[in-house]
Amino acid sequence: MGVIRPPWISKEWFSQCPFNYCDHFGDKELLATVCKICKDEIKRLELYKKSGKDPYDMKNVLKDVGQDLAKAIVMVSKKAEEMGIDLSNLPDEEDEPVKESYPIFNTVKKYADKIEKTIKQLEIIPIDSDKGIVLKAVDSFSHSRYYIIAKIGRAFSSKWEEAKYPEDDLDDSKTSAFLAYIVIDRNSRAFLALARHKPLMSMRIRYLKLAALSLSLCDLIREKFFPEDKLEYEEFGYYDF
Repeated sequence: MGVIRPPWISKEWFSQCPFNYCDHFGDKELLATVCKICKDEIKRLELYKKSGKDPYDMKNVLKDVGQDLAKAIVMVSKKAEEMGIDLSNLPDEEDEPVKESYPIFNTVKKYADKIEKTIKQLEIIPIDSDKGIVLKAVDSFSHSRYYIIAKIGRAFSSKWEEAKYPEDDLDDSKTSAFLAYIVIDRNSRAFLALARHKPLMSMRIRYLKLAALSLSLCDLIREKFFPEDKLEYEEFGYYDF
């Protein structure tokens, strides 16, 4: 997906924070030109490469996450102080409904399980398969596996918050659902690419069914979160199937 400006987000707002609309999946060098998070990730990988350490070692990952969390806490605390908010004395709020109370959330979780099963099945492929096609599809599936669950969960959380605070005009629920929509739609094209690949012909029917399932799920998400919006957009930093 890379970076996409949702139809309901103004160009002015988008230009101020394009990283909010980036899923950090695609050509990282290109994405880094507009996304600070991608730029920071490239710097991180370069630092580890120079030091001869593995950036994906869990010790290093947890250390970096801890440092990022500490920075975030400092930023939040500073902003709260500027706004006169006492973070140690916040009023109790009503608990939002559990995500599993939303049928679409459960449907997305079941779909994600099918994605994981597909990834495992593609660990063994015919020797004459085009590894480029397969790896690109696996990359798409792997990225979507947990991403779509997180985004749909956030969409429902934001929708619940927006109902309490109708003056909020950032449309975070729509945007989060839209990002999940884009990724699932991309999966549909990945399944079609696999279905057209002759060495994988024995799995053709399954891939066609999963492509159709992906599109049906996109329709459910669209009807729930942005039924009236015309979905015109351009992807930046990702080359599709």
